[in-house]
Amino acid sequence: MRAHRHRPQGSRGGEREGRATGRRGADRRRGRRGARAPESLTVRVTIAVPASIANLGPGFDILAIAVQLQNDVHAELSDGPLSIDPGSGFDSALSNPEHNRITRAYSRACGALNVATDGAHFSCVNRIPFARGLGSSAAAALGGVLAAVALHHAPWDEQMVLDCVEGVEGHRDNAAAALLGGLAICAPGAPAVQMHVPDELRAVVFLPDAELETDAARRVVAGEFSRADAIFNASRCALLIRALAMRDYATLGDAMDDRWHQPARARLIPQAAHLMAAAREAGAAGAALAGAGPSVVALTVRDPAETAAALERAAATVRIAGHAVTLKVRNYGARVDVHA
Repeated sequence: MRAHRHRPQGSRGGEREGRATGRRGADRRRGRRGARAPESLTVRVTIAVPASIANLGPGFDILAIAVQLQNDVHAELSDGPLSIDPGSGFDSALSNPEHNRITRAYSRACGALNVATDGAHFSCVNRIPFARGLGSSAAAALGGVLAAVALHHAPWDEQMVLDCVEGVEGHRDNAAAALLGGLAICAPGAPAVQMHVPDELRAVVFLPDAELETDAARRVVAGEFSRADAIFNASRCALLIRALAMRDYATLGDAMDDRWHQPARARLIPQAAHLMAAAREAGAAGAALAGAGPSVVALTVRDPAETAAALERAAATVRIAGHAVTLKVRNYGARVDVHA
């Protein structure tokens, strides 16, 4: 997460850049929940949150990469109630703060900070496809939490931000990638960490026109697995991390294999295996479901246009409407611009 402060002219023009956090905000705002310190200087923030692709095959709820596609969340303090403009193309129900994940996450963070949730207005520019396996839900929740951190000068580090987002999302892999950039590794009970992803790698994603809600895709995954399958997936996670660290792309095909969530989700997305095979045949190093699906991601260092064309041809043969996009990896996370 990077914070960039737009510097006003005058005596505060030399205020240094830094994280959108600060201990003074939490100290000022303790006490009555309806109170907000009038001396607060942060009145407007813009948060750029990238898309992310989780699991990459074996890393169920553990691994995710950030990619170069982002949503922008604008938040400002106001005199009215908590409100949000969800942006064009979204259901009007999302203009209700109780139904929008951005404002729900903002409210959760404000509750943890013991500050009022009213007096803030949000507006959004949405580029991440909704319910396609590119972390749109995590991007929304992260945007809301980072808005609270920035507007109220919260003394939160990255792990505290992720703890709050996990309370909304139920898992942190997508949010960790969106916050930290690169490949996020989320080991339960340990801080999330980031690893640089080779810049030459491209993620070619086939985006079906049909949506698949993450909750529905999670319900079909079993809560327990056999010892053999646990060993298989653990070994593939290790192989995947090594392949990316060493640029050993020849091993990515095996490394992105999975026995946990993809076999279960095949009941919901039966054509996905056909698309993955087509991507591999076209020269992609490896392929998997993008997050919970329904999209398929292929990682390649060859001409991504060949992989994209192969995915679209394969989709046409099984009558799946959609299109392929090519995304660069993103080795930096969310950006917060603070307007004082």
